Amino acid sequence: MGRPVVGAMGSFPESLRKAISDLRDKEKGWGADTILSELQLDKRWIDTKLPSRSAIASFLKQEGFTKVYEPHSPVPVPVCQKAKRSHSLWQVDAQGNVNVRGVGAIAMLNIKDVYSSVYVCNLPTRMKSMTSHPNTCDYQTAMRLGFIQHGLPHMLQSDHASVFYENSSKSPFPTRFCLWLIGLGIQPCFSRVHRPTDQGKVERAHQTFSRQVLSRKGGFKNWEDLLYVCQQRRQRLNEHIPSSATDNMPPLKKYPKARHSGRFYHPEQEAQMINMQRIYAFLAKGKWFRKVARNNTVSLGSKVYYIPGAKYQQQLVITFNNHKKLLIFQNDKEQIIYQAPVKDLYPELLMGNLEQFERLPALQLELPFDWDAQKINTTFSDFT
Repeated sequence: MGRPVVGAMGSFPESLRKAISDLRDKEKGWGADTILSELQLDKRWIDTKLPSRSAIASFLKQEGFTKVYEPHSPVPVPVCQKAKRSHSLWQVDAQGNVNVRGVGAIAMLNIKDVYSSVYVCNLPTRMKSMTSHPNTCDYQTAMRLGFIQHGLPHMLQSDHASVFYENSSKSPFPTRFCLWLIGLGIQPCFSRVHRPTDQGKVERAHQTFSRQVLSRKGGFKNWEDLLYVCQQRRQRLNEHIPSSATDNMPPLKKYPKARHSGRFYHPEQEAQMINMQRIYAFLAKGKWFRKVARNNTVSLGSKVYYIPGAKYQQQLVITFNNHKKLLIFQNDKEQIIYQAPVKDLYPELLMGNLEQFERLPALQLELPFDWDAQKINTTFSDFT
């Protein structure tokens, strides 16, 4: 039969256990070492045998005073590779909001090719206020303009903004923007935390457009006028203005093959271009840790899943089974307690709202007179 289970510090007086609980409840930052020191200095316990530091730590854990740290599990993306050819790696970033005369709050979304230094897209995005941030739709609009002009890249590097990275969790689920890129055959990767030099190319683009466009003395008539000037400036920088990064030649003169990646993009066929099997294979590499809420639910990728039979505060391990196309929910004993499909995972949802993209001025369709023209039947016309 053995001794009865009494729990941590079960052999010590109830008064001592209560004193430790009171200390920890009053001082949230005190750990086992601090509490033991306080007990040793307290005259009430001079003649009492005190528990060890490890015994106090076990007691605090048993009583729920210690914080349970969520396991880390990063998004399964590769390390950004060094660019060895044009359009093998793009960098994207949003410049801090600027109050532009005649337009209002603007966040410049800049995309630059790392190898050739070609300005892929420079989109002035209207913000509601100076504290607003570009959303997924804004980034997708900028990316689509870049795709139309220069084709699809092989890899896209970004920072850890919430559009790209679910930064509220230590085991982040990939965002809709991330899965959209994967579906199109573009591998996302992230710059290192607190290493702005990793985004050096696009950071330089911020400076260039801030000096040469946004600080224009007379301001602009409206947002369309600003967009016109941005596209005109992008063309000049790519084709006519020498750059020290490209041996004092314009980027497209130095690297003429950088005009297009060879991976064609068609806006009207985007839903068919998104390969769900790529997304499923990507999710199968991930692992996510979530605690069960009071209503037996967990949140994953901003979607709520009800888990029948789960216990409050229970730590669940979530994986994706590529064969079954289901999320697998396991308890701490590695027992499967629930299975469910990923919510709202289909091409049309990943694409988001195309209305903002379709409203852009100067977006026109080409007439496919021959096979070569048919391969790339849309273009964002240059401003000349």
